[in-house]
Amino acid sequence: MFSKRKIKNTFPLDFYGEDGSWRFIIRADQPSEILDAMYWRAYISCHRKDFDLLHMATGKFNYKYNYSSSDSSELHYSSGNDNLRVNMMGPIVPISVLLDKLKEKQPLAKVAE
Repeated sequence: MFSKRKIKNTFPLDFYGEDGSWRFIIRADQPSEILDAMYWRAYISCHRKDFDLLHMATGKFNYKYNYSSSDSSELHYSSGNDNLRVNMMGPIVPISVLLDKLKEKQPLAKVAE
């Protein structure tokens, strides 16, 4: 017997990456983009300074970060050794936009005759 339950659409599928306290999302819009998104999320997490994700982003998401520092001058807004909760925004970059930007940057390969 057929179930009348509604089929859940799982796309877009987000892959969260981070570099220290900085977080970002690589978004796969289609099933064919999932492996690319997983690869690029891991690569960008390790090589964050090579990518300008803020200018490639099509959206943003909010998250909270618990900031703590050993330097007492940076903690003048909190009492004692309490962590500061900082609201931050991270970029959402679709994998299609990321791959298009990378294709633009790569020089055309010359065909050897």
